[in-house]
Amino acid sequence: MLTIEYFPRVPALSFTGHAGSGPFGEDLVCAGASALFFTLIRCLDRLDDEFEPEVFKYGDRINITLDPPISLMHDARLLLGAFAGGFEMLGEKYPENVKFIKDPPHSAEEEDQS
Repeated sequence: MLTIEYFPRVPALSFTGHAGSGPFGEDLVCAGASALFFTLIRCLDRLDDEFEPEVFKYGDRINITLDPPISLMHDARLLLGAFAGGFEMLGEKYPENVKFIKDPPHSAEEEDQS
């Protein structure tokens, strides 16, 4: 299952797992999530030449964290929230493949460590 955590206060998104709705390379749910992910990165990157979203990968987890200049914060948060809505819709349409968690009390990584 693909788990997407949205932290609107940080602002950040965290992804872990795989949708598993089809064979590797033919998984349409994963393809949809990937298209949203890469489009989000491209849109954030185009806000300003000086700003790049922070994308970290460790293990099977990918985190996107925003730390834009104050002048871009509103637009960056707006974009992140809009794309989070797209991930949320994927979770509603494919609940057996995508779990969307808005503002989790703690991350899945912290849960794994306890």
